[in-house]
Amino acid sequence: MEFTYKVRDSRGKVLRGLQEAKDRDSLIRNLLRQGYYIISLQEVNRTSPVINRELFSLKVSKKEVLMITRQFLAMLTAGFSIIKAFKVMGQKNRNRTLKKALLKIHDDIEQGQALWVALSQHPKVFSSIYINMIKAGEMGGTLETVLKNLSHHLEREQDINAKIKAASIYPLIITLMALLVIFFIISFIMPAFVNVFASAGAEIPLPTQLLLNLGLFLNKYWIALLLAIIAIALIHRIWIQTNPGKQFTDKFLLRLPLWGTFLSRIIAAHFARIMAILLQAGIPILQALEVAGGVVGNEVVIQAIRQAGREISEGKSISVPLEATAIFDTMFAQMIAIGEESGSLDSMFAQIADYYEQEVIYTINILLAAVEPVMIIFVAILVTGIIIATILPVFDLMKIMA
Repeated sequence: MEFTYKVRDSRGKVLRGLQEAKDRDSLIRNLLRQGYYIISLQEVNRTSPVINRELFSLKVSKKEVLMITRQFLAMLTAGFSIIKAFKVMGQKNRNRTLKKALLKIHDDIEQGQALWVALSQHPKVFSSIYINMIKAGEMGGTLETVLKNLSHHLEREQDINAKIKAASIYPLIITLMALLVIFFIISFIMPAFVNVFASAGAEIPLPTQLLLNLGLFLNKYWIALLLAIIAIALIHRIWIQTNPGKQFTDKFLLRLPLWGTFLSRIIAAHFARIMAILLQAGIPILQALEVAGGVVGNEVVIQAIRQAGREISEGKSISVPLEATAIFDTMFAQMIAIGEESGSLDSMFAQIADYYEQEVIYTINILLAAVEPVMIIFVAILVTGIIIATILPVFDLMKIMA
């Protein structure tokens, strides 16, 4: 959900903005926690029949956010002011959406807004973790250090995402090619063979007949099948946007054999890295948990993190509720407990993130090494079976001719 808000800060300055939130109450709590007096708050209506220009605007990728973070850091290091840095970045950027956002941020800062407040008005460009880290760096006078940490975080995230995509693209391409070859054989090649054999009086074997029937069915109903697949995909996409659908899907994915374990490691690495950089930036643990819980992307984990936040506010240890979720393993919880006892929770989260990121990369490398031969064998068996079923009538024809 998106809301437009109008608030007054502690100096009496009126600020306006657009922000995403789970619901109205959570946004109110967030604004009050930041010390704002709320003047007005209204949900943005996206159901209007009028065409929304944002639908046609270019998206801002994480890679582009990484690039402007590096540019911003380089300009600050070179002695540029924040205002001048955003003016230069806005003028030089080629992405219209990002260019507009950067120039708007420049104008807002020039009018006296804090950098993090100006960034928070562009939630589609800058994530909540990004904004909170900038806020901590701006208030603590460590903006350059925070930008370095943000750059490292975004680079790691890009690297892991690229490896996951590489591991999934190859089998997808091979599978699509195999399906196209099979469709061509059973829809065009096999019927031609079968007609010749049937006219010669040869009996069509059962495997060949089954594949022939499948080919005839696909030829006749492929449009209906395609529309059905598209409809199911759209219904599923709409359903997972609802809370029950999101919770069911996230829980189902975590319970899948092998994939559930791999997904848990990705979530653990992402959560630990976010917690590390937020705590190192000086953000209190409860606020860090709230931010981290909003960006992990899995509803089951989000609920667990919120429960951990509630128990910490009651004076309990963070490790106990996290371990109870069965998402974070015993080693994760034990390392957190050690970090709490030693007073080095931020560095312990960083070590946990390093460990699980290496585990994720190691698993991806194994998958990349194994997927090629497995897919080749699978496709070879499948295509060989189709070819055998295609030429089986030849033997019957040879018997008749003999």
